Amino acid sequence: MMGVTFLGMRCKMDRRDQILKYIGKEQLGIEIGPYCWPLTPKRDGYRCLVMDVFDTATTRARAAENPTFTAEVLAGIEDIDLVGSSTLIDDVIEREGRLGEFDYIVSSHNFEHLPNPLRFLQGCARVLKPEGIISMAIPDRRACYDYFRPVTRLADWLDAWLTDRHRPTYAQSFDERWVRASYDHHGVPYGSFFQGADPALITAAMTFEEDFAMWRDRLKANDAEYHDAHCSVFTPASLELLLRDSAWLGLIPFEVVEIYHSPGVDIFVHLRRLRSVEDARPADYPAIRERLLHRVLEEAAQTSKIGHLLGGLDQQQVERMVQAGRDAGSADADALAQLQRESNELRAQVSALQAQLGETERAASYARSERLALQREVAESREKERHLNASIADLRESTSWRITAPIRKVKQALSKKAPMN
Repeated sequence: MMGVTFLGMRCKMDRRDQILKYIGKEQLGIEIGPYCWPLTPKRDGYRCLVMDVFDTATTRARAAENPTFTAEVLAGIEDIDLVGSSTLIDDVIEREGRLGEFDYIVSSHNFEHLPNPLRFLQGCARVLKPEGIISMAIPDRRACYDYFRPVTRLADWLDAWLTDRHRPTYAQSFDERWVRASYDHHGVPYGSFFQGADPALITAAMTFEEDFAMWRDRLKANDAEYHDAHCSVFTPASLELLLRDSAWLGLIPFEVVEIYHSPGVDIFVHLRRLRSVEDARPADYPAIRERLLHRVLEEAAQTSKIGHLLGGLDQQQVERMVQAGRDAGSADADALAQLQRESNELRAQVSALQAQLGETERAASYARSERLALQREVAESREKERHLNASIADLRESTSWRITAPIRKVKQALSKKAPMN
């Protein structure tokens, strides 16, 4: 069994079998860009045409320039049957007069390089028979040098399609290098690694200053040369969301058969060609889409240090932690509600005391006014008394008072002798 090995870790599933699980040797197919490692070689009995952007002689010459390729590896290159850009696969097949004849299209680590993925998928729809299959292996952001990059948005695909893009943009070439990641395996950096790699061992390149200068130079020179890049970045859920949303918009007539990740770098993708784009609009898609959106967030979190820590726990441990968090949150909510009730009661008490204080202040103000009025009356009475005493004193000192003194004495005596009634 030919397993695939990443950094000494043998994947439990056979990579080739996973890609070809919906493909049979008797079917007619196309393999895109297999280079030295075809998945459906003619020598093994597959009825499969090879497509590449270069012809056979050029492909072999370029491979021979790689000093790490052995003679056995170089022997893996098959004759190129179809030459052209895979983005325009239908144009190439149309020139051959064979549109709608093929049962499958297979591709390994090519889709992420396409500058216009929607145009490619639309071309595949013209090439395949109804119910035909696209089977692909695509790198997972969580296990390759795209580790620190955000996943591709639907707007990115739509923009490439609406502008009929045929080569990576300057920005895409820069973006691939901006935070290019590598995994440190005992001092040796790897651009492809495995799911659940320790984030502490993954670092980003510090070449973006030079990369920005290259961008400016290319822009200044109006460089039209094709510079290869990962134009799209995926996790399984983010890719499925893009495909399903594109189908819902009526842009591609494909349904998702399966999308899942391997323990290593691969996402395995299987799509089936529908007879009509209308068949790609299931009634329950809003619920499917909601689940996918949450999965996108969960997959993004897995490459964080906290996500890596949680990834080391089994499902029961995670569920217990989640339940403990919910219980703590519930207790906190109850405590908060009690504090809120007490706060409302205190606020009511403060309002009552403020009202009482207002009444007291008004009463005190009235009392002060009353006191001032009484003080003024007392002062006025004392002033009157003083004037009256002065008048009495003046009278007693007067001549008439002295002359009439004998008369007053007689009157007082007669008053004492008067009989009682």
